[in-house]
Amino acid sequence: MANPNFKGRPVGSGKNTFIEDPLLGDYKITIDEYSYNVFDTVKNKTVGFHTTLEQAIISIARKLMLQDKTYSLEEFATEFQQTHTNLKEAILK
Repeated sequence: MANPNFKGRPVGSGKNTFIEDPLLGDYKITIDEYSYNVFDTVKNKTVGFHTTLEQAIISIARKLMLQDKTYSLEEFATEFQQTHTNLKEAILK
């Protein structure tokens, strides 16, 4: 059973690093000692918690692809791959 006097993360775990870039659109990545969090700057809330940076980037690429548009499967795959590649290359530079 959890300690009733303890709530939340341990003291001193509030250190965060942020990744903000025009390629991320309306999203930024918050890195803490436990996870990579995708933060929506328009809604002003965290929209995803990931264990690796790659998962956070794929999540943002998927969210950037959500448009009011109809794709063929090949078009979607090509555009998703291009979006993901652009994000990955920006980080690996």
